Amino acid sequence: MKVRAILPVIVVLAAMILWQLLAGHPAGAADDKASSGAVELKVGDVYNAKGDGPDGKGNTADDTWGFWFELAHSKGKYARLDLHTTKLSEQQRKKGIPRKVTGPIGSWLPNPNDTEGWIYHSDWDGRFEGAWGDKKAKQVILYPYVEKGAHCAVAVTYKAPSAGKYTVSGKVTDLQVHPQFKQHDGASWRLEVADGGNRGKQIAKGGPFGDGHGRPDSADVKAEAFEVEKGKLIRLVIHPNKWWGSDMTKVELRIERVGD
Repeated sequence: MKVRAILPVIVVLAAMILWQLLAGHPAGAADDKASSGAVELKVGDVYNAKGDGPDGKGNTADDTWGFWFELAHSKGKYARLDLHTTKLSEQQRKKGIPRKVTGPIGSWLPNPNDTEGWIYHSDWDGRFEGAWGDKKAKQVILYPYVEKGAHCAVAVTYKAPSAGKYTVSGKVTDLQVHPQFKQHDGASWRLEVADGGNRGKQIAKGGPFGDGHGRPDSADVKAEAFEVEKGKLIRLVIHPNKWWGSDMTKVELRIERVGD
């Protein structure tokens, strides 16, 4: 009799627990689904040398985010920055790599002791050119480069995990406003859809911004509901126009899949 009397209580309690689990789970799942549709470029995506791909090498084809430089001899095409600053020895960080990378690494950035990023292994000014994650200021920085008189772009890419329509929003801000130098003509941004480092299809563009002379210090980046195939890259380009000097650019970037 005692067991029979207790059974209904146990059943009710079990039902209540089950109901709470079921009631809570769908809401959580919906929230997860909603948040998984949008991603933001974060400091750790640049600061972390390993990336998020299975090979653990960072900045390879299996990573969500990629960091690139425009080819001086083939404008509009890009190659991946291939040297993460955490891989440099202490001696290389202080003096660079003779005849290849100028040092001290990151020394011209706002917070060099709290900044790591991607540069190129040869003919590169490691003091500032490249893609950087500044942990102290919590900002992502892109800085264009110059090679043999050619002022060229750097870029960040996002690999689309599935086909569909994507919306991009964000902001680019000049961190080195030096209007006293007339050759400094600000920077421009361009948004493309591309296959690897090949020339891309332009989706939107803006600028120039920065360096005074009537130009705004910042520019909004925006493109709505454009088609992207699975595995293709959404590429944000920071171009130095005719002069790369003082084009240190803070990048804020949000990408969302908004439909099939």
